[in-house]
Order: sequence, then C-alpha cells, then structure tokens
Amino acid sequence: MRGLAFGALGFALAACFASNDDREGAELRAEAQAAALPALNLDVMDTSVSGLSAGAYMAVQFHVAYSSILRGAGIFAGGPFYCAEGSLNTALTTCMSGSPAPPDAARAIEATKRFAAAGTIDDPSNLARQRVFLFGGANDTTVVPPVMDALESYYRAWTPAALRFEKRRPGTAHLMPTVAYGGDCNVAAEPWIGRCNYDGAGVALAQIYGTMEPPSSSLGGRFVSLAQEAYLPNPASHSVADTGYAYIPASCEAGARCRMHVVFHGCKQYASGSVGDRFYRYAGYNEWADTNRIVVVYPQAIPTSGTNPNGCWDWWGYDGPNYATRAAPQMTMVRRIIDALAGGAQDGGAPDAARDSGTTCFVANNYEHVTRGRAHVWWGYALANGSNQNMGLYSVGVVTSLRQVGTDHYVIGTCP
Repeated sequence: MRGLAFGALGFALAACFASNDDREGAELRAEAQAAALPALNLDVMDTSVSGLSAGAYMAVQFHVAYSSILRGAGIFAGGPFYCAEGSLNTALTTCMSGSPAPPDAARAIEATKRFAAAGTIDDPSNLARQRVFLFGGANDTTVVPPVMDALESYYRAWTPAALRFEKRRPGTAHLMPTVAYGGDCNVAAEPWIGRCNYDGAGVALAQIYGTMEPPSSSLGGRFVSLAQEAYLPNPASHSVADTGYAYIPASCEAGARCRMHVVFHGCKQYASGSVGDRFYRYAGYNEWADTNRIVVVYPQAIPTSGTNPNGCWDWWGYDGPNYATRAAPQMTMVRRIIDALAGGAQDGGAPDAARDSGTTCFVANNYEHVTRGRAHVWWGYALANGSNQNMGLYSVGVVTSLRQVGTDHYVIGTCP
C-alpha cells in the first residue's frame, strides 16, 4: 500500500507560526515531562535502532550517521542510505517501486564515504562491528524486494560477517511481522502490523544482541511519555510530535544496567493518528525488552500539510537538505533523547571541543538570526550556519534558541 510510505507529496512550504506565549508554555510542559523521567543506568554504546518502511529508511540513516554509538540495526522494508538523494520523485520510484531501476548500492556507498569525508556523519568504518537484520516480504508491493536486495548489498560492504537477511518471506506484505497480532500477513492495511507467525522484533533484537531470554507473557514495566519538544524547538515545524514514548522494564527502572533500542514507525503509524498506540504497544518489542533489560524508545512524527501529509520520517529531504546527516533536526532530536535517557549531554552529537568550551547563546526569531548572520535561508526555511540544522520557517513568528559552538557554527539548543 503506497499510502503507508508516502501518498502524493509535494514540496509546499508549511505555515507554522508560534506565539511567544505558546512557545513558553510548550517549553514549560517539556521541562516538566523531562524532569519526570526516571534516572536510568543505560549504556549509550549498547544502543540500537530499527524501523519499518519510512521508519526503516530513517533507521538506516540514523545507524550510518551515528554509527559510533550504535550496536546494530533491524530494517523492515527499507533501502540504502541516502537513496532518495533529496528527491521526492526518486524516493517514490527508485527507492520504493524499484522503477526504472532499483537503487544502486555502489552509489549509496560512495555517498556514505563522501558524507564521512565532509564530517557530517560518523566514520563508516564503525559499521564493521555492527550486527544487522534485514526483513523483506515476498509480496511487498510498496518497497519491492529488489530495493531490499540493494540494501543487503550496501550493508555487505560494511558488515559482511554480521548480517542476517530474511529475504522475500512468503505470504508477507508491507508490514511489521508478529506472531499473532494485527491483520492478515498478506494485506498491507492499518495498522500495518501483521499476524505472520513470525516474531520480527524478537529476531531483530536477537541478531543485534545475541542470545536472549524468552519474552515476558505479561509486561512488568511501564510506558512513559517523552517530551520531544524538550529536545527539538518548535517540533511541529519539523513534522515531529510534541510527545514520544518509551517502554521501561521494571528492572531498568530499579537501577539495573540496561541498553536502549530506538524504533521508528512507518508513515501513518504515528500515535496521534488512527493507529493510536497500537504500533508502540504491539509491534513486538516490549515483551523482549521486559526480560532482557532493554529500554525501547518510540519517537513520534506527525503529518505536515503539503510536505509530509502521512506523518513519515524525513528520508527524502522535506525538512532540509541535510536530512541524512547528524545536523538534521529529526536526527538530532533522537540523539538528544538517547543522551538524556542515559543521563548525558543533550547536544545531539556536537563536537567534543564545542561541548567542553564555553558557548554563547542567542534567543531570537528566525528573521533576526538570519539578519545577524547566525543563519541563512533555504527554500523559505532558516538553517543554522555551520550545522545547517533546520530552525523552521524564515519568519519573525518562529523563535529559536541557538548556541554558538565555533566560528560561524551554531546549533539549536536550550539556552540558560
């Protein structure tokens, strides 16, 4: 079903304006929610990611961009890094239908090397120690099997000995496979979770982490809300919800040393839509997390009229040209959430030298940031100089906090 991955999208500018009162209220709510999170004993270096469809593409680019802190990835119906190359048309054709030809893995490998040389993603040599699981359905007509084959070729270049590919699984459409939850395994329909007699989440986690304890039959932990607006100013302007979710096992909340797994939903699977909580509750991860000391994070996107009507994660560039790098707002937000849950700095991967030195902070509307030379304009959006993070619309109505971390280098951050 093409609607899960995109629908008919165009690059129209979103009209997102926030008053100072609204913004202050959002920041207060975010601070209150963030403060309510339990103190967790998490090993950031034992973090992993997975995702379905658009979430699979997001998981791939997050895995590549932040490979220095990740253990591995599970990809359900996705394709190679930077497949769309900033083009919606390429996303809808090459990267999904495989027409006129499926993605070129060699081209994706060269793009990875180019980004790494520019310092916008982590060193891809980190991928050599990663463990990867790939899953593709034989009857997937949204992200067709040859696209998954290209993803396998891409990962084989980096992780040849630690990759498992469940290839062209019979009777499986474009969905998240579970043992017994969801709709018909061969029908791509809401909630895009299928009864496939196959534990996709469990197999992915076992590939990444090795031998696992059996999953729990009754969850003993709890779900918590994550104030995403605490980690990304004006999140709606980036197609991001104010609130994300996490499942925290009781053992982790009690202080046990735990690891973290981030799951990116597919298009239309965001919690504020018709799917509701079904993806983050029933995709199959939490039962394994409960008995294996894994905190599961479910970041949430939302629709944006014109640019992203189906609430997809940005893997083709609707939120700016640097969508596949560490500078991308959505990517930065998730990294900040990881750091925050682990009790670390919420800088989204800023250079160590910048973290250790004093920084100068500026709070102003985006028009003033551009006028003062701290940002520049791209397609009606203000991008921070140096990091190229998308600050939202180039407008006096959008206020952003910028921290200067180097000469003509600014990052979005919380100011004192």
